[in-house]
Amino acid sequence: MAGLDNLCMNCMSDTAGRSACPHCGFAVDSDQQPNALPFRTWLQKRYLVGAVKKSNGEGFVYIGFDTVLNLPVELHEFFPQSLCERAENKKSARVMGGSEIAFDENLAAFLNHAREVARIRELSAIVQIYDIFEENHTAYTVSEWDDSITLRYFVERSGGSLSWNEARPLFMPVLSALSTMHSAGVCHLGISPETLRIMKDGKMRLGGFCIPAVRTADTDLPPDIVPGCAAIEQYVMGYQPEECTDVYGFAASLFYALTGTLPQDALKRRTDSRLLIPTSLVRSIPPHVITALANALQVTPDKRTATFERLRAELSAAPTVTMTIETPIVSAQPPKPEERPYPVEQPLPRDRRRGVPAFVWVLVSCVACLIVFTVIGVLWISSGGDPGFLVGGDPVSSAVSLAPSSAAPASSAPVSSEPDNQIPVPNLVGQEYESLVSQAQTDYQILPAAQRQFSDTVAEGCIISQTPEYSEGKTMTKGTAIVVVISQGPSVRELPNITNLPLADASTAVAEEGFVPSKIEEYSDTIPKGYAIGYQNAKAGDKMPYGSPVVLVISKGPDPTKD
Repeated sequence: MAGLDNLCMNCMSDTAGRSACPHCGFAVDSDQQPNALPFRTWLQKRYLVGAVKKSNGEGFVYIGFDTVLNLPVELHEFFPQSLCERAENKKSARVMGGSEIAFDENLAAFLNHAREVARIRELSAIVQIYDIFEENHTAYTVSEWDDSITLRYFVERSGGSLSWNEARPLFMPVLSALSTMHSAGVCHLGISPETLRIMKDGKMRLGGFCIPAVRTADTDLPPDIVPGCAAIEQYVMGYQPEECTDVYGFAASLFYALTGTLPQDALKRRTDSRLLIPTSLVRSIPPHVITALANALQVTPDKRTATFERLRAELSAAPTVTMTIETPIVSAQPPKPEERPYPVEQPLPRDRRRGVPAFVWVLVSCVACLIVFTVIGVLWISSGGDPGFLVGGDPVSSAVSLAPSSAAPASSAPVSSEPDNQIPVPNLVGQEYESLVSQAQTDYQILPAAQRQFSDTVAEGCIISQTPEYSEGKTMTKGTAIVVVISQGPSVRELPNITNLPLADASTAVAEEGFVPSKIEEYSDTIPKGYAIGYQNAKAGDKMPYGSPVVLVISKGPDPTKD
C-alpha cells in the first residue's frame, strides 16, 4: 500500500513525491470540501476516497481509487446534508433529530435506484455502476471513472454550436440507450449538457444519475435542477415525471448542441412556448429536426413527444415540407388527407375540360403562380424578411419562432393583431388558490410556482403574487398560464394540543401546522395505549419555526412491572 502515498487526490495520478501534482497541479496540502469524507478514507478496505467532484441534495461524488483493479473510480456517497451530518469520527452519517423517516426513505430509494441502473450495465452509452454497498450508516455506489469533458465544454470548444451531421452520431446512441433504460423502468430526470459527457473516443455517455427526489421541487431534499433542461412537471406540483420528462431534457440538450443556447426555463415558456433559433443557424438545421425538437420541447406533458422511440422516428424521418400562407408547417410525416393544410386538387370532369386549348391551361397556371408569389413576396417584406415566415414550427401546437442572432428590438416582439385574443389580466392576489382552481376557467390557466413562500400577512393557501402581474388596463392573450406564488402562512407556528388524540390524528394535526413529527413511547396510567401523551421537551402552544422536528410522546399503556 506504500505506493498509494503518492496518489494525487484530485486525479489519482502519481505525484512522484512532489508538493503539487505534475498532471493537474493539485496541491498535496489542499483541503477537502466541508462535511465530505476526509482524503484517503478507506471504504470496504478497497476504495480510497479522493476529492469531491460534485455535491447536491443527495450527497457527494468523489474521485476514488480501486486498489484491487488499480484504477480511478467514481464514488457516490448518499449524504443529504439537509437530513444528516458527519459524526465525530468524520466518517459516519448521523441523522438529525426528526429526520429519521425521511433519511431512511431516501436511503432506500438511493439503493433501489442504484440497483436498477446497475442492471442495465450492458448499455455502453450509460455510465456503469459495478459496486453498491452500505457503510458508515449510509450507502455508496462505485462507477467507472472516465476522463471526459462535458457536452457544454465540447460545444463551446467547437465554435459555439454543432451541425446536425456532427451532433447526430453523438446523440442517437444515447437516445437508443435511454429508450432501453426506460423500458427497464429507470428514469434520469437530469439530462443536460453537464450530465452528457464526451469521452476520449469521441462518443457521448450519460452520467449524473440521482434519485428522483433530487430532480423535482418540493421534496425533503434540495433540488438539483438545470434551468432550460428541466420539464415543467419537475417544478409544478401535481405532475408525475415520466419518460416524456427525460425526452424534454434530451431534446433541450440537443437544442443546445445545435444552437449554442438552452431553451428558456419551462416556467417562463408557459406564457411563450416558442423556441428561438438564430437566423444564421436556421438553414443548417434540417426542417424535420426542428419539428422533432418542437414536439419534444412542448411545455405541457400530454402534448409532448411521449417516448424516445417516437423521438427517434421523428429525428430519423426524411422531411416532407408543406406550407401555406396562413399556417406554416414543417412536418416529419405526410399529413393525413383530412389534416392537409391545403385543398387537394380534384381533376375536372372530362366533359368540363373538353374543348379548352392546352395553352389556356398553361396561361391560367402561370397567372395563378404569379399571384401566389406576389402574395408571398408582400408578406415576406411586411415580416421584415424573417425566415420564420417560411420555416414554421410545431405541427402539434406551438410554432418555432426563428429570431435573429442579435437581440431583437422590443418593437419586433410578436403582438397579436386580433383584439378578440386579448383579455384583461385578472387580479388573483389575496384569493384562495384551491377555490380558484376548482372553478372552470376558459380564458386562462392558473399554475402554482414550484415553491411556496412564508407570509405573516397573507393567509396560508392564498396567493401572494402572480405572473403576469395585474395592473389597471393591462391585457394578456387568451390561454395564458398565470403562475402564482402561494402563501405558506407564517414562518413561526404554535404547537397544537394533541393530548388524548390517537397517534394518526396527533401526527396529522402536527403535520398540518407544518412541523415534522416523529415519536417515542412511554408508559402511562392515564392515557390509553396508542394515544398521545404530549410532546417531548415542548408543550402545546409553544411557538416554533415552520418545518421544525417535534417528538410526539405516545402511550404504551400502564407499566406491567408495576404492582
